[in-house]
Amino acid sequence: MSKIDITRRHHLSDQERAAALDDLSAYLQDIGADVAIEDDQLTFSGRGYKGTVSISPGLAKGYISLGLLARPFKGQLEKAIHEHLEARLAAP
Repeated sequence: MSKIDITRRHHLSDQERAAALDDLSAYLQDIGADVAIEDDQLTFSGRGYKGTVSISPGLAKGYISLGLLARPFKGQLEKAIHEHLEARLAAP
């Protein structure tokens, strides 16, 4: 499996971190993923991908495994993830 591994620092409050996980959960469910949130970690899986995202105080981490069919889109997916993280985690 191809993998995407991302770590970013942030300055989100506890409420902003929870809202970010809720927003991500809603998005992933909209695209058909099964999602579970426990504390500051979200786990998800769908057709051809699975992963985890944690947003702890000061640090966001994401790990995604891509299946065979999703591998050709790894570069595009990574770019989109970085753009969304920049917008969501940017300092005020």
